[in-house]
Amino acid sequence: MSLLLETDKDNTVNSHVDEFTNRMTLVIVSALIFTAIWMNWIDSILTQLLHIMQPCSSGCLNLYDPARWSAVRWLSATILGILSSIPILIHQSYSFAKSGLLPSEKKWFLYWAIGGIIGILSVMSITILLIVPYAFSIGHSSNISMGFTAKYDAPLMLQFAISLVWAQMLIVIAGLAMVIAGITGNLNQKTADWWRLRVHGMLVMLLALSLPDVGGMIVFSIILASIFAVEIISLRWTNIEPNTINSKSHIYDFEGAKRNILIADCRCDGGCESILTDNKSNLDIMSFEGLCNDRNERLSLLDEIRVNRVTDVLITGCDAKPLPHLFKSNCHSLSCDVRGLELMQVQSYRTTPQNQLGLDIALAIAGQNNPWLAEDLPFRLVEVLKNTATLPKAIVLDSRSADRRWGLQLDPDTAFVNVNGCDIKAIINELSAFNIKINTLN
Repeated sequence: MSLLLETDKDNTVNSHVDEFTNRMTLVIVSALIFTAIWMNWIDSILTQLLHIMQPCSSGCLNLYDPARWSAVRWLSATILGILSSIPILIHQSYSFAKSGLLPSEKKWFLYWAIGGIIGILSVMSITILLIVPYAFSIGHSSNISMGFTAKYDAPLMLQFAISLVWAQMLIVIAGLAMVIAGITGNLNQKTADWWRLRVHGMLVMLLALSLPDVGGMIVFSIILASIFAVEIISLRWTNIEPNTINSKSHIYDFEGAKRNILIADCRCDGGCESILTDNKSNLDIMSFEGLCNDRNERLSLLDEIRVNRVTDVLITGCDAKPLPHLFKSNCHSLSCDVRGLELMQVQSYRTTPQNQLGLDIALAIAGQNNPWLAEDLPFRLVEVLKNTATLPKAIVLDSRSADRRWGLQLDPDTAFVNVNGCDIKAIINELSAFNIKINTLN
């Protein structure tokens, strides 16, 4: 699946790589500058952290390896520098990616970025101020009860705390990515594997590369626990069906394939009346002012098609030909067919609105031969008329092309059906059960 959104540019790979390199260079330089700034205060910061984490009142912290202390100082300053440059990283990442993101993906990115910052700060505060001191105090009490003289390596304590915070931050960020994807409608049973591959893949890679070398089984156990935690957090959304496509919009075609139908209620910039007020269809509907002239509405429709695996879009106003070629190409890439009901043309045949509100749209949907079978058209028309409270006095069955209907006029009590080259005799035979006058136009 390859999409080229109308907000994006069809640039070469080299141009994208150059832009990405320039933006990431700015982030790296800013992180280095922040790291140099933090080095001026890192000693006092680490001293304060050791004071918070030490389990004894005094005299139990030692420095056994001065080189490790220097490494911890630089590691701590580097982490603080990276955290300080996160706003720049978010801004540059969003600026680089936004032209190729659909509306729900943009929402996901912004919510995830804001939630990630809050999550990182919360995890750091809770872990350093509460969890680590509590864990060290329990271990210290156990050592004292066994008669040991407590002497702890200060750099090792800090390294343990940093590693714990780092692992927790990655789990929180990965879990937030899945949760926010579910909240914004991007994560469901259909897209769960796509999200698992990317989120778990990044999580495993970062944990495997960044955790200290304390033993293969320990690192492996931490990675498994992290994946399990993210799965538990996102379990609510990975097991649900797409939330906007109801079961009545699922149609099985003659090959037995399930087709997800969506009605695009396009008003054609005022040229076509909305069907929402008199809709009698059980199919899902999205409302638009003018798909042909509004790029944002086309992006919203593409987003709906992608998230909910829509296979057929029926546009109410026109025959879908005026839509931009790029939009139709993107729909094709998403395995979605776009067709039109041409209600704007049917409405132009009337000088007075139809008395049976909603009958035009119901007959137009029933007259579609894809994904429904053409030979079932007479029975679909009968079903529509059975569900109509007041039957029309006449029905026009027109098998002509649209360009040959110029000058056609319909009364308020006359229904119109485009029979699309189907067997008119079979349709007349089925409709003869109703007390309706039938006019045919060939």
